[in-house]
Amino acid sequence: MGKDRRADAVLFGFDFQVNAAIVLMLENIKELQSLRLESENEDIDIELYSGDHILAQAKAIVNSSTDFAHVRTNLKKALESLSEGSRKVQTKKLILITNSPNPLNEDASRSLFWGPAHRGFSTLPESSQRIITDYLSQIDQPLDTDQFVIQVVPFETDDDSEKYKAVMQSINDFIGELKLDIPGIGKQLHRVWCGEVFKNGSKKNVNITLSKKSLIWPIIVIATDIDRIDRDFVERFDSVQYDEVVRRFRETIDSCCERVEFFTKILFDFNAYKDSGKPSEKTIDFVEECWSNYSSEFEVDGIDSATAEALSKVVVYNVIRRRYDIDKIKKGVSL
Repeated sequence: MGKDRRADAVLFGFDFQVNAAIVLMLENIKELQSLRLESENEDIDIELYSGDHILAQAKAIVNSSTDFAHVRTNLKKALESLSEGSRKVQTKKLILITNSPNPLNEDASRSLFWGPAHRGFSTLPESSQRIITDYLSQIDQPLDTDQFVIQVVPFETDDDSEKYKAVMQSINDFIGELKLDIPGIGKQLHRVWCGEVFKNGSKKNVNITLSKKSLIWPIIVIATDIDRIDRDFVERFDSVQYDEVVRRFRETIDSCCERVEFFTKILFDFNAYKDSGKPSEKTIDFVEECWSNYSSEFEVDGIDSATAEALSKVVVYNVIRRRYDIDKIKKGVSL
């Protein structure tokens, strides 16, 4: 294998690992407390609220639909690593997650793994179980086969829409369960999770742990996107000032990944706010009266007081208007 092809295979492998992590995160989102890529235990390490861990070995093959030469080697390595990981932490599930539709390279189980698949050890044909137990017999303190799962996430080709199809299906199913009606949110989320959130989990720093909060934060950012704000509120600003606010707001909101407390504080204050006017005017009244309580959250160097006021009002208004979406998100993921 030439240098370029080896480098490409490494990039492909990391791309698969990130996307496999997204799939596993969404499957376990309610119980998930934190997620790590490249932890000392495993490629993907999900810690649950119970304290148990789900450990996964991600094994990608560039030409997965035709190349089965290394799948047994991958299986052997995964079993060794997962056995070792399961000795270090309390585990609930141990997963070989791969893009191979024939992860055992045998006819008896081949038909079980087409498309997205989850197969526990006990559901495999005897011949498949034998392949696995033979490898385990060579390991000192092998893993518990009751916890072992082979999971397939189809992932191949250079065509992005085809390569990420199964991952996008997971994301869109998740969005559907949250009942969020936001056009294009699936693609936006995939881009943010791959490009920003999980990039921190790369090999440059193996100690990055992503909390549920930071994993779910992008959904709240998209749900409160400034471009989705109502015209009746926009009309309170002159357009130049509003555009300036939007430009600043983007930088500010993108830079804060731990703002869930801030959102919660605004909503808590809003719910406690007593207004003598009509319910429909409560939001505007609250914003006009209380915006200054939050302006310190949005200090931007060199911003004049009028823009600072407008920025605070836009943010506070937007959070309140989107509170139903935010509530749905937080309930849906048990945050």
